[in-house]
Amino acid sequence: MAEPPATDSAHGATLRLGRWVAEAPRAWGEEAERRAASAFVDTVACMLAGADDAAPRAAHAGVARWGTGGATVAGTPHRLVAPWAALVNGTAAHALDYDDILEISNAHVSAALVPALLALGQERGADGGSCVDAFIVGVEVMARLGEALNMTHYFKGWHTTSTLGAPAAAAACARLLRLDAARTTAALSLATSLASGAKRQFGTMAKPLHAGLAAKNGIVAAALAEAGVSAAADAYEGARGFVDLFAGVPRERLEAAVADFAGPPAIERYGLWQKVYPCCGSVHRPLDALLDMRGDEGLRPQAVAGIDALLPEIAVQNLPYTAPADAMQARFSLPYLLASALVDGRLALDAFTADALARPGVRALIPRIRMRPDPAQPGDVNVDAAPLRATVTVRLAGGDERSRTVQEPRGHPCRPLGRDALHAKFADCASRALPQAAHDAAFAAFDGIAGAPDLGAVAAHLGGGHGQR
Repeated sequence: MAEPPATDSAHGATLRLGRWVAEAPRAWGEEAERRAASAFVDTVACMLAGADDAAPRAAHAGVARWGTGGATVAGTPHRLVAPWAALVNGTAAHALDYDDILEISNAHVSAALVPALLALGQERGADGGSCVDAFIVGVEVMARLGEALNMTHYFKGWHTTSTLGAPAAAAACARLLRLDAARTTAALSLATSLASGAKRQFGTMAKPLHAGLAAKNGIVAAALAEAGVSAAADAYEGARGFVDLFAGVPRERLEAAVADFAGPPAIERYGLWQKVYPCCGSVHRPLDALLDMRGDEGLRPQAVAGIDALLPEIAVQNLPYTAPADAMQARFSLPYLLASALVDGRLALDAFTADALARPGVRALIPRIRMRPDPAQPGDVNVDAAPLRATVTVRLAGGDERSRTVQEPRGHPCRPLGRDALHAKFADCASRALPQAAHDAAFAAFDGIAGAPDLGAVAAHLGGGHGQR
């Protein structure tokens, strides 16, 4: 079929998106602001838990030589200039794969947006309400791009946390800086030149670094546009533009995604999936299924002859490791994660130490666990057209079988974390970087960020004890 002519750039998708980011009324309502504050809480929890991981520590060491600044590096007493603080904190937020997901985009949205906004907001003296407003706008941009490009874009192997995270963070930062429509459009356009990241990096330090790069690149794109750097006004819809190169889907999909902005914002329409397990989201459905059977039917490792997991094709693609060599690989290993959960009756942060990975009981189970793609769930079908599901079948030593299917895992927008569960997650994560006496104050500060007159006072709660960097 012949490709339709490109939309006139004077009325095209890039300009329409830029104009909306710059000019949308700041009238989101209590529910949107509540969800945004919850995302700040959850992401800061993940930043604090991941602050002492090897990836953010190495990222910090790599950029610290280029100078100090006004933005806090989570879990440390150190400060860097905003782009580098965002890089390190974004890497920390995603290091343990415990951070939230915007499922329509198949991306870790808050790990890109929150570090960027906290760093830029500290440097520019922003208030908390402006950061919440900018966050909601950034989520919207990532959702619209997800509607336009996915799942083709993701299934091709692009890591959307980075590729869609850079434009989303650029939009959020442009909003925070109150750029006009022309400069905001330039920021969105410049972000396409900074967007990259392949899923081949899953299981390596580069994977969490992608979130940090998206946060950093969002700040850089917005700051360059603020200074007057111009860029193509049809960077998304034009020939050889973002949609064409990164997905190859018809341009009408992008036009439809940004045709109007009526109705609830994406943070309400789609919601954010806040994780209950610190590992790849592709394993959360099978984890729920296995743990539910373990609890309901008393399954124990010694009774299990084998476990078969039927997963969406896209989930199988994300899980390349059978017998993981380290914690990074373990977060993308379905056999390890299911074996660990079956042995422990849970999957928590302590499942990713060297000793935990070497447990004989877990290693003995790994060869008995298999996964295969579900032909009814091909990898290029978007989640709004066909919700994902996973089925786990357990074969018992006596010959019987048990099976369970899960569509919405715990923490998914359809089964959201309650406030008590979020508080417990925050306290557990914060315990890795902050003294216990500081947990409640830090939780309250980020939970109340929308009403904070000074973001610096809120961000002060990020500081911690990993001061050896």
